[in-house]
Amino acid sequence: MNDLINAYIQAYNRKDVPGMLAVLHDDIRFENVSNTGSTMTLTGKQAFGEQATQVVPLFSTRRQEIVTKIIADDRAAIEIKYSAVVAQDLPNGWKANQQIELRGVSIFESSDGKISRISDYS
Repeated sequence: MNDLINAYIQAYNRKDVPGMLAVLHDDIRFENVSNTGSTMTLTGKQAFGEQATQVVPLFSTRRQEIVTKIIADDRAAIEIKYSAVVAQDLPNGWKANQQIELRGVSIFESSDGKISRISDYS
């Protein structure tokens, strides 16, 4: 599980969508829960890949840094420090060249040697 998470985060930081998809189960369930009250849920590798591809150009740089990681069998919880530079004005009010920093928690589950669930809370 540790290797899967590290590979996923490294690919994310490189904006490498094929690298992210390589460690995901075909039936991946992805949830992003924001403290603004919005939630996005995706099911399946294709839906995840489409969303990830749309998001890549929105940030000139982006980085997830693992602060704390707890792994138990096929589950893990990690505390993430996230930083990015916005590439263009976004509908949520973020402006081009704005630097953002967030802290959050991600929950991972694995099945059949791949990541089968990611729930991001920020």
